[in-house]
Amino acid sequence: MESAHLKPAVAAASTLEIRLPWVVCSAWQAVLKQTPLDFEANKDIYFQLKEQAQDVLGSALTQQVRDFVLDPHLTSMVIRNCPRDSDTPPTPYSGVLSPQSTPIACLVSLSLQSLLGIHPVVYEGENGGRLFRHVIPARTSSSQKSSHGSRLRFSYHVDNPDLPLSSERVDNLSCCPEYLSFVGMRCDPRINTTLVNLDAVVEALPAATVRELSLPQFEVRRPDSFASNRRSTPGLPVLVRGLANEWLCRFDSENTHGMNAGAECALNTLRALLESRRFDEPHLLLPGDFMIFKNQRVLHARDGFEPHNDGADRWLIRLFAVNDLNRVHYARADHLYEVRS
Repeated sequence: MESAHLKPAVAAASTLEIRLPWVVCSAWQAVLKQTPLDFEANKDIYFQLKEQAQDVLGSALTQQVRDFVLDPHLTSMVIRNCPRDSDTPPTPYSGVLSPQSTPIACLVSLSLQSLLGIHPVVYEGENGGRLFRHVIPARTSSSQKSSHGSRLRFSYHVDNPDLPLSSERVDNLSCCPEYLSFVGMRCDPRINTTLVNLDAVVEALPAATVRELSLPQFEVRRPDSFASNRRSTPGLPVLVRGLANEWLCRFDSENTHGMNAGAECALNTLRALLESRRFDEPHLLLPGDFMIFKNQRVLHARDGFEPHNDGADRWLIRLFAVNDLNRVHYARADHLYEVRS
């Protein structure tokens, strides 16, 4: 299905923004309503969702979406006005909700990842082994600096940064996620998802600081979202060159520490530059919006806020993905998505 309105707009040099016309959204919604969300009964669901998305979006828009992975200058993409669940439940403050309660949102997320040719994963010890994580203000985690926190600012970070980056060797552990995607369920106009383009930050850093950050002299702690195995990994660089000579990053403002005075000084310089907020790119995700960004090429953050606890608080659904399943180790032989971490 083609339309003259499908031409995307580039919101920033590194961000692609696409808005789906009503006719495309409606046609896609009708298809997804007839697609059962059942991984066990339908082993080919990922391929099926890709074929459906291609048919509904049309060849021109499909190629534009796929260019996000192929274009090294694009680090984030937002697709507005995707299909939505017609009966959205209250914001799940426990952080646990069956995918069958939000089937359209989950199918949209899987469809677009399949269209991009990337692979959804969940990491052992994080999110209870559930593929979809609900980004909500959990009542029991309000002071935690994680996707379930709220009152404290969740400062600049890369997710799961202690794991091997895309150009680093994997041994017994799986690679760091290369993509994070979010589907907007409910929005709060007070709260943006803030992205920071890594290239702009590195360009603004003194050369001596970049050299220090590229040395294996940092300790990275497993983030708060992990319920178990909260280990620290010493002897890692913060900045790494990728396979195409692009900059990759494993910085986590709360969980990265220098192992000597020079390393700590470099971290402080990086933190100060980020906290100037001159590189912030705020994104407000509305219900039905899909956002994806390259986890190792973008830092992300969220300001603190006071939840209303009335069932209508901010709610996103998150999904990790990797480029190559040969760089992951499955946690269990019978599990298609959970990988060792």
